[in-house]
Amino acid sequence: MDASFPCSLHGLAFHAQFETRNSQIKLAARRVPVHFDGWMKTLHRVGFLSVAAAVLAGCSTQPKHPYRAGDERPPDFLAGPVALLLTNVTGFSAKVTVSVSSDNGAQRTLAGDLLGREGMFVFQPESSVKGKRARSEGGMFFIWNETGHSGFVLSDPLQAYAPTSATVQPTNVVLDATGAVEEEANGHPCRRIQAVVQSSDGSTQQFKVWEAEDARLFPVRIRTSPGPREMVINFSDLRLELPPPQIFGPPDGFVKYDSPMVLMNELIMRQSALAKRNEGSGAQLSPQPGANMQNWRPGPAQ
Repeated sequence: MDASFPCSLHGLAFHAQFETRNSQIKLAARRVPVHFDGWMKTLHRVGFLSVAAAVLAGCSTQPKHPYRAGDERPPDFLAGPVALLLTNVTGFSAKVTVSVSSDNGAQRTLAGDLLGREGMFVFQPESSVKGKRARSEGGMFFIWNETGHSGFVLSDPLQAYAPTSATVQPTNVVLDATGAVEEEANGHPCRRIQAVVQSSDGSTQQFKVWEAEDARLFPVRIRTSPGPREMVINFSDLRLELPPPQIFGPPDGFVKYDSPMVLMNELIMRQSALAKRNEGSGAQLSPQPGANMQNWRPGPAQ
């Protein structure tokens, strides 16, 4: 249950829970009332953190849907120029839906929960596994530090992570409000403006941006220029709140792999071996030994 309490986040060391549409982000083992810029929530007693949509439990079950090469890559909206457009507010949580058109006109959709704090992001893709199974059969999720142009790819079933970085980095954004159009987008009164993001390789990318006038000009809709691979990003269930810094780094006990590709190869090999040996038995993808999901490193992504 949500409730309001007259206390401030400033100077408070705390563990927190953020509720999303499909699941919860959980921290700590005690109730803590916090004030998030007028968005007041009671934070409930829980055992450990779940990043965005999956509770990272110690026993992780073999996924019903196979892993594929490429699943380990952070999505373009997270590790590309779009992320720079999401740094104009201190903190937020939202449901994000991304639609990308292919060269043949087909649409590909990606959805999930996104948290942001001072240029750092956690993205948990929406899982096709629902209900109680979603807590034990999670998949990949992503942590990204836009300032450092780097982050982590994490696997819930494997209880492992790998560092990743961007070769082409956005360096500057120019907003042009000349001729701004007043429109509604995703339930917010907005002004639609133009934006140009410049990158380290000299390239530029143009966007239409719908800035919510009732939410500190957060871009509740972003659209790339029309053409092949046109991308539209929509945000809903927006809360202007400051997530705790603890969630923007890999959890203590997760095993580090050298690269996302090595991590994904390990997942695919384990899945294939288990499928051959235990077909239909619901075998588990055993996590690396020594994993302790109760403790989270309190520092942000490096």
